[in-house]
Amino acid sequence: MLNFLIQARWAGKQAPEILDADEAAWPFNTDSPVLQDVVRQDRTLSIMLVNLCGLDWVEIEPLLPVARAGAREQDMLPVIIVDMTDVVPLRNTSLAYDVLPSVRANSPILPDLDWRAYFARRKALLIEKWQPEAIVHLGSDQDW
Repeated sequence: MLNFLIQARWAGKQAPEILDADEAAWPFNTDSPVLQDVVRQDRTLSIMLVNLCGLDWVEIEPLLPVARAGAREQDMLPVIIVDMTDVVPLRNTSLAYDVLPSVRANSPILPDLDWRAYFARRKALLIEKWQPEAIVHLGSDQDW
């Protein structure tokens, strides 16, 4: 039935490829609570990375509704990027998140390590992992 409706809508045009549920939800599981009705089977999931590095939870919390609304307007799923060590409050928001190391907090621990290069490599891996359609910078970290 779904294929018939799509064919009827796209008659005479190139119809979008129908993805299976797992493909449409990648990199999440189909039952992941972070998806919140953003998965569609006519396209892959679009990710918006929202950089909140350099901020504390008190500064991050009021920005989460802004990040969620901005991503929804663009038909994307927000993935929050932080450099905090305590991610429990973030875990309770039902938003996807990832963590980068804090150069400011970690550089005194290993002063001989090139933290800027390490951070740049971790950021590149994070971008490769999520394959975002957009990156929004709301944080105060100058290394982004």
